[in-house]
Amino acid sequence: MKFSRRRVKKSVLVIIAVFVCSCASRKDIIYLQGNEQMDTISQENVFEMLKYKVDDRLTITVSSINPEAASPYNLFATAFNLGSATTNGQQQMQSYLIDSNGEISFPQLGKLKVAGKSRIELEAFIEKKLKPFLPDAKVTVQLVNFRISVLGEVQKPGEFIINREKINVLQALGLAGDLTIYGKRNEIKLIREEDGNLTYYELDIRSKDIFNSPYYYLKQNDVLYVTPNKPKVNASASSPTASYIISATGLIITVISLLTR
Repeated sequence: MKFSRRRVKKSVLVIIAVFVCSCASRKDIIYLQGNEQMDTISQENVFEMLKYKVDDRLTITVSSINPEAASPYNLFATAFNLGSATTNGQQQMQSYLIDSNGEISFPQLGKLKVAGKSRIELEAFIEKKLKPFLPDAKVTVQLVNFRISVLGEVQKPGEFIINREKINVLQALGLAGDLTIYGKRNEIKLIREEDGNLTYYELDIRSKDIFNSPYYYLKQNDVLYVTPNKPKVNASASSPTASYIISATGLIITVISLLTR
């Protein structure tokens, strides 16, 4: 069988064209696209102060000019170092678990309804409760089990404990080591539990409009899933011998090209 050099070259060009088309373009990769000038964006209507809910764990510290007067309102546990010859007790702050009724049991004050309150609201609420007993009480509340999960096409998927109450989508992706080259920047799914129902939203970090999204900031137990792009899906669906077939095809084309010179 006789092959013309022109036909072989045409076949090679077709293969190259298919390869190039399967590659991601610049607009699929670059984050925060738009005009070159970065405008100042107000996020007052985007960030919503985190509200505590059932199963959240809180540390609550009460301070006063008189530490002894404040001590009955602080929940401490004594931890012992058993590895040493002498046993040393160290005080550690215990956390409060919000029960199914949205309440915690607070020293001296009893049951307090805390679910649905933000950190600022809860601090003011407890300070008001303590005022008859400790007029100068200063209350500090911290959420200690704020967790998010980042899955899919990222460098380090997993669950992350957040030590603050404000984290956005880009920061969460940064904790996971950023997206891989196979992650679809325009199909990042946010899975959130609200009022006992699981809902999901789709985010596009290619656009600067992400800053105005009501889902730009995450809440506790949110899950981000980065969708794989088409080349990654196709590669995972290929048979183990696919790479050998491609290599063999390239070898055959090279041989034919040499024979038709």
